[in-house]
Amino acid sequence: MKLLLLAALSLALPAQATEQRIECPARYPAEDIMLPQTGEWTTGLVPAGIPLEGGGMLAGPIDQRGELRGSEQRIKGGFITSFAFEREQKPPGKWFICHYGHVQLARRVADTTTACELTYKERKFPNEPDVRLICR
Repeated sequence: MKLLLLAALSLALPAQATEQRIECPARYPAEDIMLPQTGEWTTGLVPAGIPLEGGGMLAGPIDQRGELRGSEQRIKGGFITSFAFEREQKPPGKWFICHYGHVQLARRVADTTTACELTYKERKFPNEPDVRLICR
């Protein structure tokens, strides 16, 4: 009887929101960059990875680049930016972006996400910042 009661209670309780954690790579890998032949030049060279400069969030279709401005709080050596979302965002799509100069990496976060915190911390060595995102 107790087992049946516990099973019924666990079904009645709301499910915990899944936490999603994402970290930007410190460098965009040089081997992932393909430069085409242009004009008289045979090839372009990328001798090393491109260092991370920062991060951000987009909403909606990735090709429309709807960059979001969150609520920023300064912390020692950086800042935390908080973002709030509607559970059913229109148009759908929530994206975490890592900036490497003119190159960007994007990763979609769960559509059910209602809040994210982006943490940016400067590092002395290596010189690339630490950029992380936690979403719920």
